[in-house]
Amino acid sequence: MYHRICQESCDPWAITVAPTDFADQMAVLAEARAVVDLAAFGGSAAYTRSGAQLAVTFDDGYVDNLETALPILERYEIPATMFVVGNAIGRRREFWWDALQRAILESGPLPSELAFEFGTGPHVYRVLAEPAEPVDHGWRADESSGRTPRQRLFSQLWGAIVVLEPAEQDAAVDHLLSWAGQSLTPPPERLPVDAEQFAALACHPLVTIGNHTLDHASLPDLQHEQQRLQVISGHRRVQELTGRSSDRFSYPFGRYAEPTRAVLQELGIAVACTSVPEPAVAGDDPLALPRLHATAMDGDQFASWLREEHRLLR
Repeated sequence: MYHRICQESCDPWAITVAPTDFADQMAVLAEARAVVDLAAFGGSAAYTRSGAQLAVTFDDGYVDNLETALPILERYEIPATMFVVGNAIGRRREFWWDALQRAILESGPLPSELAFEFGTGPHVYRVLAEPAEPVDHGWRADESSGRTPRQRLFSQLWGAIVVLEPAEQDAAVDHLLSWAGQSLTPPPERLPVDAEQFAALACHPLVTIGNHTLDHASLPDLQHEQQRLQVISGHRRVQELTGRSSDRFSYPFGRYAEPTRAVLQELGIAVACTSVPEPAVAGDDPLALPRLHATAMDGDQFASWLREEHRLLR
């Protein structure tokens, strides 16, 4: 599982892989002749005792998937599934989690108190951050709630914003950016693909487009009908833009929801991915497949990670 292929100094979710590292990783897969299309995991074809078949996927649909990742995939002739957020295509806003990162982790000195109303009502946060609190580039938000006041504030706000409606998420991060003294204009390299860029991905012979819901919603936090709307509307958006139906899906934030699975069956989805960090094994539910999260590693580290930690490419 990949998200962004770029160089970032702040990466709390470890979703960026530098282009040189990504090229090294694809070289490892190419040398092992290991890459198969994700569809192979819809049945038993992908499973071998040597763990020698892997599928490459991207979540969200960032612009660097086209500009940086695709030329590397072309160099090594590696197919990939790219899961896109329907309403993000052509949107000139960054994803809310990137805006939150800019506001809290990448800004200068913060005010001592944050007070604003969103979601369930008024919220007040005591920041208590040192004016020159150093950036902790090694912190992982998925491994720790935070070692510093700024990191803890980021984690608190992330948990509060993830369950909001899309318009509320936009309003919340706009407020936070203004409060932190940051511009509301996002860095262009953090944007999702526009319609023209999406078309270039969708027609490429190495790329298959998958559904990542309409708004990247946290599905388990939604009522059943809202889950249906997010999944079906995202599916229709992909079909509208590509001219064909998609047979694959990725759960936003990797959060599996049983009612969603039933909707996927209705739509004829063959393969759906979570973010459970394990290799897929024979007998796994093809509509709830685990995925290994590839992070910043050079080729040797990547090969060792696959072989030693996960018993793949043995």
